[in-house]
Order: sequence, then structure tokens, then C-alpha cells
Amino acid sequence: MTEKQRIKKCIHFEKTDIVPWQINYTTELADTIMKSLGLKEQSHIVLGRNVYRYNLLNDFLGNHITYLRNRPVDSYREVSTGIWKDEWGVLWDRRIDRDIGTPANCMLESGTTDNLKVPDPNDPKRYLHFQPLIEANPNRYILVKLSYSLFERAWSLRGMENLLVDMIQEPSFVHELFNLITDFNLAIMKNLTSFPIDGIYFGDDWGSQKSLLMNPDMWRTFIKPYLRKMYDQAHNQGYDVFIHSCGEISAVLEDLTEIGLNVFNPFQPEVMDIENIMRKFSGKLAFYGSLSIQKTLPFGNREDVLEEVQHRLRLARLHGGLIISPSHDLPPDTPLDNILTMLETIKRQSIVSTRGIV
Repeated sequence: MTEKQRIKKCIHFEKTDIVPWQINYTTELADTIMKSLGLKEQSHIVLGRNVYRYNLLNDFLGNHITYLRNRPVDSYREVSTGIWKDEWGVLWDRRIDRDIGTPANCMLESGTTDNLKVPDPNDPKRYLHFQPLIEANPNRYILVKLSYSLFERAWSLRGMENLLVDMIQEPSFVHELFNLITDFNLAIMKNLTSFPIDGIYFGDDWGSQKSLLMNPDMWRTFIKPYLRKMYDQAHNQGYDVFIHSCGEISAVLEDLTEIGLNVFNPFQPEVMDIENIMRKFSGKLAFYGSLSIQKTLPFGNREDVLEEVQHRLRLARLHGGLIISPSHDLPPDTPLDNILTMLETIKRQSIVSTRGIV
């Protein structure tokens, strides 16, 4: 069974040989691991970026998924030391967080979209990295990232506090902005039909460590209708639907299954009851994540890591529908010994005949 086949069967609660896995990482940690293990960079340059940079690391990790970005690989440009500009004009301060950063400007100060320049979803540069990565990963599940897919893109343009206030005081503006972002995403999705894509991975954080950032009814008013529209188009084009949304957002998991979500990520054990949620949604919603990057992997010892991975494998065999993975990109301070323990434990799986696994 290939990695692609394993992921497809897993997320649709069909029998697989072993539990699939994916180990994602920050660039800083990836470079450290490759240096420690003596892995060399392969090279394929697209728009001045090496899109094969981590191919051998992904092979070593046995990753099941290959990600394709929804933007040109050169769309982030460093405009001053540590400050990067994205294709929407947002400035990201990466002097501390080198992978994402924090917005350093407000593109929509006036609360209107009149002067907002929306990037071109049909720009051929946006898709130039697709074919090389697809060809280099013929057996992996191909997942297109639609990062900042709605709420995150809106608040990065308007400011978090401003947008939340707008939901109360200027709801028509919020709907106008969300419509604009949704139409941009739908146009990108239409262009994906030229490629052998398996799924769409929407990225949109709605939660804190304790709850949604807004009342669930407000989420249903402002966010759910646009998700439904995007999820419907994804399914109409034959794609599985993933969402990455950090935090404790279990209040809307039923809503997400209702509108067609297939896979929820990152499934953080610090904020969600992993075992009960898997039991409740078995056969209805698959999960991707579940391993702690706030406690066990960065701060635990070998026995802690071993115990947690084995527990998640047992849950996967019992309930099905789990892509076992760290619950976010592994941060730079994750000990290599813990990463290797996690990987070794996952790879040592035996073939067990239980629900969801042959």
C-alpha cells in the first residue's frame, strides 16, 4: 500500500495496513536535523527557490503527504531585516518567529476594501512548483495548502481587534471582506483541476487554548457559510477537505462535519480530549495530529514519547481515522532524540486486525 493509498483509506475509515503518519517541521529544525544526520539537499530551482530542499528529510521521516502552496514560492520578500512582505501587502515581522512572524502593518485602516489589491489567482507563477514536487513524490498524498483561508487573512489585513469589533459594529464590511477572500480561494481551486491533487488543506485558526476566539453563534454567522461554499467546491472537484485550526474549537466540530469536513488538524492534546473526541466522531471525521508539541516532544524523556505514541496508535487501531503526527510543525527546540524515538515507534507498528486497520 502506498502512502497516498494509506491516507485516502484512513481518512475515509477504510482498512489500512498500518497507521499513516506525517512529521512536519519548522525550517530551522529541518536544517538542524539534516545537518545532524548528514542529509544533503537535492536541488530544483523554481523562481529562485529550491523546492527540493527537504526531499531527503521527508524520505527519512517516511512522510505520507506532500504539500503544495497556494502562492508563488517567491511571494514573500524580505523588505528590511527580518521584515517580509506577502502578496497581499501584509508585512510580517520574523525577527523572532522565523517561520510565520506577526503582522507589522494594517492594510485596511479605514475599514473598507476599496483600495485593497487582491493577488491574481490565475498568475501562472502560482503553480510553477506544483509539477516538480508532484513528480518527485509519486506515491505520496498531494495536499494543496490554502493558508490564511478566511478569518486569518481577514485579520492579517484589518487587525485582529479591529476585525472582531467589526463583527459587531460593521457586519456588512466583514461579509464583504470574507466574500472577497472566498472568491479568491475559489478561483485558485478551479485552477487545480490541471493537476493530480488529492485534497485541500485550509488553514484558519479560530481558537485559543481554552475556547473559540468568538461566540460559536458568531462563528456560524460569519465563518461557516463561507467554509460551506469552499468545501462544496472542493468536494465537487473530487478533493478531500482538511482544516488546520489551532486551539480548543470542539464547539464547532459538529458544524464542520455537517458542511463536509473530512480531516481536522492539529488535534492538540493540550486543549482537546483526544480519546473522547475520536470515539465520538469515529466514522464521521478523521483527525491529523494528536502528539504534544507543547509538553511531551519538547520536554518529555524517551519513555514519555514512547508512551504517548503507543497510546495514539492504540486509539487509531480502535477508532480508525487518525494520521498520527505532531500537533503542529516541530519547533526548533525539539530534542533530536525525542524525534527519533517518535519516528522509530511509529515505524515499528505491527499489522493488527482491529477496526480501521487490517
